Amino acid sequence: MVDPTSYDGHGCYTEHGVSGYGVAAKLSRKESMNEDFVKNMAESMMVAIAQNCMDLGARCIGHIKSHIRTEAGSVKADTIGTTHGSYSKGHLTQPVRDLYIAINSIVQGIPEDAVKAATLEGMHEVSEQRGLSVLKEKEHTYFDEFDFVASKQDYIKQLEEQLKADEGKDTSNGN
Repeated sequence: MVDPTSYDGHGCYTEHGVSGYGVAAKLSRKESMNEDFVKNMAESMMVAIAQNCMDLGARCIGHIKSHIRTEAGSVKADTIGTTHGSYSKGHLTQPVRDLYIAINSIVQGIPEDAVKAATLEGMHEVSEQRGLSVLKEKEHTYFDEFDFVASKQDYIKQLEEQLKADEGKDTSNGN
């Protein structure tokens, strides 16, 4: 058995070799996406991120989860590892073209920068395969169900403002 305290990376729970990364993004597609499409895309994305982490040497996947908000409802998807598949739940009342996604990846055995690389690669790879464009992305702190008690409109407005804040900083700093 591997001693989890022997991990020498710098993670959020270093003594256990656990690292995490979170990202929020706005994704868009020219063609409308129905509920089945969004769920399948989210599940594929969770498994792709998990596989990327394992390919980089992760010992195990703690939890990779996403929360997707749209004007027509929300979807959650998660996995605890590639051999476990993924699960999604939620409902969309109509097809959508835009969605906001927050992803958190908690992994044991690789440092945070590797978890970040695996998460972003998985998000971009699956988005591209499914015809979605990543319009904006920003690092996001860990979330849980309690973070999503705001109405759909309020939550989308908060994410838009969060993502716009970066644009405003770039413009005001002359970058």
